Amino acid sequence: MILLTIISVATLLVAVIGATFAYFNISINSKDSDTTIEVTNGTISIEYADNANIQFGAAQAGTLVATKTFTINGLITGSSNLNYQVDLKINNNSYADNELVYTITSNNDSNNGTIIPGNDVRTNIPTGANNVVVGKGLFAGPIPTGALHTYTINIYVADGVTAAPDAQFDAKVSVYQATK
Repeated sequence: MILLTIISVATLLVAVIGATFAYFNISINSKDSDTTIEVTNGTISIEYADNANIQFGAAQAGTLVATKTFTINGLITGSSNLNYQVDLKINNNSYADNELVYTITSNNDSNNGTIIPGNDVRTNIPTGANNVVVGKGLFAGPIPTGALHTYTINIYVADGVTAAPDAQFDAKVSVYQATK
């Protein structure tokens, strides 16, 4: 009897996990092969203009050093919302604190849900390996045909900065499901 109970529970777990993986989907459209989206209650995909990586060396003060444009597509067959968060996952930033800054522009292409507010005010990027939360958005369900939110992150060397000649920046844009 105990053996049958264990087999029943194991079979039920395999069925639930299999159905979960079949229902949820992750899609990345770019030259990037790494998984940068984690989703647990809907379908979300991200398309980069090129890839998720942002890398550059030393640059002059006031210079635009990187631009990253990407589109997030949310697809929800039920009535729930799909919350997501965009982060800059910084592997290496040898610029000093406040020497790098970023802005973000946002577009709610499908007029669905809430986008991360665009911000022309330059926001500081800390030195070292960090995770910088750019913001949170959401898709409002149901959206069986999908909805699009497009973002552009611009990174600048701050005005008046004399960066070290060996300064390096290496980061990746990451999008994943978030809580409210």
